[in-house]
Order: sequence, then structure tokens, then C-alpha cells
Amino acid sequence: MSNNSPHPKFMEAMRKLSAMTEEERLSEENKELFEQAMKYAPLDIQPALIAIQKKYEVSVH
Repeated sequence: MSNNSPHPKFMEAMRKLSAMTEEERLSEENKELFEQAMKYAPLDIQPALIAIQKKYEVSVH
């Protein structure tokens, strides 16, 4: 496995998240899955996930 390939836990989380609507992705019950994606995300993808996370925090609070 090369250093450039995404972590399997990231791939699993993204596969599940991409099958959901945006509202489902941002829901409280999927927060843990989203956090898993962020934890294992490649560095170049992390800024996009952080932006989505901020949107989540704004929509919930």
C-alpha cells in the first residue's frame, strides 16, 4: 500500500457518506461517521471536510 492511497477507514466512511443526502450527512447520528472520515482523510481532502463540518456546526447550533 503506497503512502498516496487513502486509508481504508476513510474510504469506508466516504462510501457511506456519499450515499446519503446532505441533510443525512450533517445529522447527529452520522456525526461519528463523518469524524471517522476526517480522522483518516488525506491532507489534501481535509480542508473540504473541515468546511463541511463548519456548515454542520452552523446548521445545528
